[in-house]
Amino acid sequence: MVNATEKIKLNVLKAVRERAEQTRPARITNGPKSLGLYLQNCLQNQEMSRVNFAQSLDMEIELVDGILDGILPESELHADLLSELAEAVSCPFETLQGVLRGTVEKPATGYAPHS
Repeated sequence: MVNATEKIKLNVLKAVRERAEQTRPARITNGPKSLGLYLQNCLQNQEMSRVNFAQSLDMEIELVDGILDGILPESELHADLLSELAEAVSCPFETLQGVLRGTVEKPATGYAPHS
């Protein structure tokens, strides 16, 4: 038989576990959102603004915002675009491919920076 002290201990442990689950950050399973967050981190580490990033890619700022905010549909994140993004943030194409968690093939040109 469980005594009163054991009951209290079990209840406290249960409450601690429940609280830990509530405060644990949610795992992002959205590929474009993960890619956007990763790229934002790269830009922050390189102290590059969104505007400078857009200029380095020769893209409209609205398109870059869509990529960085994770709202550009995954179907639009093709291999050539990922290759350009990888080159702009100096990371391997395969890294962005993995972050996106998609089945994006290497660029049609056969060129992927840092591969």
